[in-house]
Amino acid sequence: MYKFKGYLRKDGSVGIRNHILVIPLVICANSVVEAIGREFPEVITVPHVYGCTFDPVSNREITDTFIGLGKNPNVASVLLISLGCETINLDEVYEGIKSSGKPVEAITIQKIGGTVKAIEKSREIIKEFKKLAENTPRVEAPISDLIIGTECGSSDSYSGLSANPVVGYVCDKFVKLGATAILTEVTEFIGAEDILAEQCINENVAKELLEIVRETEGNLARVGHSDITDISPGNIAGGLTTIEEKSLGCIKKGGNSPIQEVLRHGQKPTKKGLVVMDAPGHDIESMTAMAAGGAHLIYFTTGRGTPAGFPIVPVIKISSNTETFINMGDNIDVNTGEIIEGKKSIPEIGEELFNYTLKVIDGEETKSEKLNCREFAIRRRGVNVCIL
Repeated sequence: MYKFKGYLRKDGSVGIRNHILVIPLVICANSVVEAIGREFPEVITVPHVYGCTFDPVSNREITDTFIGLGKNPNVASVLLISLGCETINLDEVYEGIKSSGKPVEAITIQKIGGTVKAIEKSREIIKEFKKLAENTPRVEAPISDLIIGTECGSSDSYSGLSANPVVGYVCDKFVKLGATAILTEVTEFIGAEDILAEQCINENVAKELLEIVRETEGNLARVGHSDITDISPGNIAGGLTTIEEKSLGCIKKGGNSPIQEVLRHGQKPTKKGLVVMDAPGHDIESMTAMAAGGAHLIYFTTGRGTPAGFPIVPVIKISSNTETFINMGDNIDVNTGEIIEGKKSIPEIGEELFNYTLKVIDGEETKSEKLNCREFAIRRRGVNVCIL
């Protein structure tokens, strides 16, 4: 039976990384967080543009996302930096993360007396967090504890023939070992949802899947995308012709396992096996949703190449063709182009990816980790309104 050694959290989860995470509750707190990042580069800081909106839908989703990120098993402790007047509720985020049992502290810039004092206090907290992280016990855990995310970006005509099927092969293998795999990017599988519906374990799950597709189509139409058959210029340059062609390739990342449940944005899976999450096609927003849902690592397939990583989750980059692998060798971990060239089969490279994944789980850094690629973004669903 496959097992791994990870960092035990008080809620019983086991992480494959042991990060200290610093989250600003609002864009106005970014300067403090950025100062912490400069002084402690090993600490994960996530400056962003969110936190001040009176739209309840967006406010709720951002709040839940912050809580989910803080509770991710890869996070050892969390420091929240608040300005003091943002609409994201500090106490709610604090208590939500604290419920996991991990150390969490909060600083409010307006209360503490400004930027300099906030940085000074943050410095003290980070030093204590580092001591705690060093003493976090590593334990042996079953592979079934793992949650794996899947992503595709800057796709080309080979993505659905090589990289995505390889990821699907590995996801099926992890699912057979009792782990969980997340398929998302709803906008990316429009046109292939009927195939996914047939893959669901029952009619209720299929109904939920089709409902998130209908909602996504409605939202696209509401903001002016009346023609949802459009694909991006980059996809066209990569040889894709229609949204259906792209979607048929996209869904291969999940493999052939039965779909157990449909999750809301950033929700932690309640069942083992393959699950679908309601998250967008925007690569970074989608990865944020999966990390908030507890993903330990993410497979990211690409045809034309992309350097994007994620702050708290190792991202394994997989190219669909050898030319991109050579061109962006600093960014790509695994090449599936040999499938296109007829040199290797999907199962052969699938086994290579599986074995490399085991190394990453045990601590080997991916290329995006080595390069400190820590892109971060949150989906905005409601009306963007800020009243000062």
